[in-house]
Amino acid sequence: MSLLLWYLFLCSVIALDTSNDDDMITYITLPQHRVLKWNVTYYDRPDLEVAPGYWFVAPYHLNQGEPKTNRWTPCQIGPYIFDYKGDLVWAGSCEFNNQNVYDFQVVDTIDEKPYLTMLVQENFANRESDGSAIIYNNEYKLVHSVPRPGATIDNHEFYLKEPPNALLITHKNEDMTLADFGHPERQVSIRTNGFIELDINTGKYLFEWFSGDHITLDESFTLNPNDRFLDVDYLHMNSVDKSTNGDYLISARHTNAIYLISSQDGQIIWRLGGKKSNFEMDFQFTGQHSARFVSQNSTHIIISFLDNGATFMAVNEPTSSAMNPARGNMQTLSNTNVLVSWSYYGYMSEFTHDGQLLMDASFASERFSTYRAYKFPWRSRPVYAPTLLSSCYGVNGSALSTVFHVSWNGATDVQRWRFFARANATAVDREIGEVAKNGFESSFIASGFMDWVSVQALDSEGNVLGASGVLRTEPPEYWPGSVSGLVPDDPAAVYGEEPVQLPVKFGAFSGLFMGFVASTIGYFCFPVVRRLAPLVQLRYSCDGTYEEELGLMKEKV
Repeated sequence: MSLLLWYLFLCSVIALDTSNDDDMITYITLPQHRVLKWNVTYYDRPDLEVAPGYWFVAPYHLNQGEPKTNRWTPCQIGPYIFDYKGDLVWAGSCEFNNQNVYDFQVVDTIDEKPYLTMLVQENFANRESDGSAIIYNNEYKLVHSVPRPGATIDNHEFYLKEPPNALLITHKNEDMTLADFGHPERQVSIRTNGFIELDINTGKYLFEWFSGDHITLDESFTLNPNDRFLDVDYLHMNSVDKSTNGDYLISARHTNAIYLISSQDGQIIWRLGGKKSNFEMDFQFTGQHSARFVSQNSTHIIISFLDNGATFMAVNEPTSSAMNPARGNMQTLSNTNVLVSWSYYGYMSEFTHDGQLLMDASFASERFSTYRAYKFPWRSRPVYAPTLLSSCYGVNGSALSTVFHVSWNGATDVQRWRFFARANATAVDREIGEVAKNGFESSFIASGFMDWVSVQALDSEGNVLGASGVLRTEPPEYWPGSVSGLVPDDPAAVYGEEPVQLPVKFGAFSGLFMGFVASTIGYFCFPVVRRLAPLVQLRYSCDGTYEEELGLMKEKV
């Protein structure tokens, strides 16, 4: 045990970064990424269930984007998919070079197939463009990119409610007078908002609306006419939706109001909240986000939105969740549960329709937030192959072992991994073992020096979903003398003529420990430590069913 502790200590020293990264995780098969860890709590509600689905988030550090640097930076900002335990399903940050991504979600209204949509922010050093609106299919292939014209489209909304038509929020600066405040002689620059509905195939605007023509400056709670210098975002729109009859619902944070806009002439049909509300209200809200139509008929409209104006009075655990003065969203889920994203630190909660708290989750790091978070069903079999890495460990030909690490970034249906090896480059593949998928990355240890190796991804019924190519196993870099004398084992000789299915499965940390033991029999040196240091960053998660996880209730996973 003391030797193992010494080894882990040395690894931690070697892997030490200039910043604290114990809230991140690194995978052997995903070396360019540092992925956020989660704190997850499920509450004791045995008669209630959380909705099925995966979490769709897009962590960022700086709202205006990351500064450009010549120094290598790990991929950690951008779109991610996680399962209900917080285990990684898909990491997409390298796809967009660590640029901020907003409103990352699933839409299933395009040819009745699921797609991923998001807004990608251009690096803030390049202000020629604000980035693009992106659509991926469920194989993670880019199928559409909608260039955003200049700096007129902001990062709040990209909503394909009626494809190919998309809703986006716009902004521009306008010279306006302060006549609404009794100063018609004073002209100032005001940031105004609007929205567009466009055809993503042609780029044609189908409807365009701007607030300056309809919402007066005195509705704003942020504009002070006595300020000497004014360059004010007086409205700050943060969502737009479209009703079944074609009218538009917008939310404006800085007027504390929600507006229904006519699709016929752009006039305001009604205001809810704010200084000029058309309704008598027995409640108040401020700074709201994510206004959405829920249902509508000839006499009634039901909408939902996130009220960012709660006042902290007291905490009632475990029924309380979180508060957030800015950003965030709420989403009605498939089983009528509600998911609320509180934005800061990735905090989100799932409630029953009548308000009972079922789940809390947040990033382990307080350095990152997500503008919105969603939960959707999702199935994917990526077009690219699973990633497999294998290395041989041992000294002087004794107790050689081959350690495998495998993952398939974005695949959702993999349940098991089946491993193969060959005696030489042209020999027949021999099955050498099979293990259950364990989190994002799984490990397997084979006896002997297995070379020319490959892996198959299997679903719950044993069907092959995908396979890696055949690759060579990396020999021990500390092998005395030349590795040319190291001869791979014949898998048929090690495991018998008939393929053998091994009953043993290893988690990531177990694989690390067994590899370490095999590597240090009779010999230990610094290069071994340096070689295996990244392994200690692997997250170990229990191989349990969903019901078993819920049985833990208030335990963190």
